Amino acid sequence: MSRVRNGLIGRGLIPVWLLLPIVALFAVGYVLPLSQLVLKSLQSEGSWSLKSYLEIAHSPTFFWIVLRTLTLAATVTLICLLVAYPLAYMIARCSPRVASLMLLVVTLPYLTSVLIRTYGWIVLLGPSGPINKTLLQLGVISEPLQMVFNAAGVYIGMVQVQLPLMVFPLYAALARVNPSLTKAAQSLGSPPTDAFLRVTLPASMPGLVSGCTLVFLSCLGFYITPELLGGPDDYLIAQGISLRVLILGNFSDAAAQSSLLLLAVIMIFLVFRRRIAEELDDSSRFDDISPLGATASGLAARRPIVERASLLSHHVGLRIHEALTSVRRPLLRFFAGLALLLLTLPFAVVIPLAFSDAPYLTFPPPGYSLRWFSRLFSNTQWLDALSFSLRWAGLSALLSVAVGVPAAFALVRHRFPGRLAIYLLLISPLIVPHVVMAVSLFFALAGTSLIGSPLAFALGYAIIGAPYAVVVTIAGLKRFDRTLERAATSLGANQITILRTVTLPLLLPTLASAAIFAFIVGFDDVVFGLFLSGPNATPLPMRMWDNIRLEISPQIAVVAVMFLAVLAILGLLRLFVGAAIEGRRSQAKT
Repeated sequence: MSRVRNGLIGRGLIPVWLLLPIVALFAVGYVLPLSQLVLKSLQSEGSWSLKSYLEIAHSPTFFWIVLRTLTLAATVTLICLLVAYPLAYMIARCSPRVASLMLLVVTLPYLTSVLIRTYGWIVLLGPSGPINKTLLQLGVISEPLQMVFNAAGVYIGMVQVQLPLMVFPLYAALARVNPSLTKAAQSLGSPPTDAFLRVTLPASMPGLVSGCTLVFLSCLGFYITPELLGGPDDYLIAQGISLRVLILGNFSDAAAQSSLLLLAVIMIFLVFRRRIAEELDDSSRFDDISPLGATASGLAARRPIVERASLLSHHVGLRIHEALTSVRRPLLRFFAGLALLLLTLPFAVVIPLAFSDAPYLTFPPPGYSLRWFSRLFSNTQWLDALSFSLRWAGLSALLSVAVGVPAAFALVRHRFPGRLAIYLLLISPLIVPHVVMAVSLFFALAGTSLIGSPLAFALGYAIIGAPYAVVVTIAGLKRFDRTLERAATSLGANQITILRTVTLPLLLPTLASAAIFAFIVGFDDVVFGLFLSGPNATPLPMRMWDNIRLEISPQIAVVAVMFLAVLAILGLLRLFVGAAIEGRRSQAKT
């Protein structure tokens, strides 16, 4: 009896040991710095005080900055929804091969540096850029439009950056909708557009809500694109925090503003926690939408306004639906193509610029050469920065995978109290603005030798990379077929042997994806570099940042081409590993 009890206790401690590494990492590099940030906002001149919050409350300037930030976040979210929905719907209804290709087109910008994409928009939207030149040649305008270094450039750049965050959850929700439901509605006399409003749209609401939440929260603390594409009148909260820390040295006000931004993000995050944590739920009602489930939850409970209006004026509504039905496919293709064009347009500019032979930035290039490649590889500062980013982003990615994979196993294969809370904590760095995390880490490390050291970057990169490792591994484990594990168990293999010889080898593509995501998020980061850089710790994104702000030379395009080449190699390697694993899996089942 005691042996059984001890076995149950030991089994109950498994998730504790699996979660211990990542919880310890988050406690030191995430929870503790954020707690110190909040405490610092409550201090003034060495004593406890609400002075910073009172100044914020009585500051009309801060009010307008908050209003501008909220307006930007809401507008970008709405535009992303309108642009992304047709694309996600088309991907969900395409053949698997075409859908895979379109998803690759969506994923590539998501994995590519925000700096590179923003650089592309500076070239595209400039007074002498290709968009203005095309409009002038067509006679649409008589003089170049000012579309960069103002609000217009910020909105365009932000929509392009945030669009993948809207496409992915929408596609996931639409792909789960049973197509037979809309066919059944059409067989009963409902026009296709009416069937869409009655069936597909309500069933896709989980993805719609998740996408809008992710985009809105990401926009609240976004720093890079507004800073590079905006003007002096487009000042946002994240820029205000950075200015107070890096320029003014007003740490108390910066801590107070960071704490308010953190509080707002956490509140929204908690409101939608069930939707955000849906991947962890084994009994999600959207995994397999049946006609009964769709009717009960989608149609009866949440009938759209358009449906109610059509009930009041059936004949008018029917004619509108019939008119839309005749043009729905061309419109769908047009808007989906527009979304893909928006996602890929910066690359159409950046790649040719890398091979320009002009001594300055001009598009289209007057000729082509490798002069900018040669200049980059002869510049020791750029090479040192590249070496630094490769080393420490790579090591941090390995650390992220090392702590994230065990945590994913604990969350997926074990049930314990506080499971949802721990999951939300581990993925919260995906939501909390990087500027808030960077400022908190800066304050926590201030006065120590870690500021300006590679270890500070390793810690920061691991904090923002580990959530990707957790999320990607959880998705892989949810799709994992445990038949081979049960077969190994029936043959007498213990859990360690099964993990080493069956589970981890079959999860290699998932682990590779987790490592790639964790590496890219660290390699691409600028915000931590702004607060943690030093003479011996300057990552490549900081060199790119300074170049864009001070020079805007084609050297950034060279880095972009190299980045895309590395992504292509990593993607091909992952496909090769995945194909090899799938072949082994098929042989084992046979």
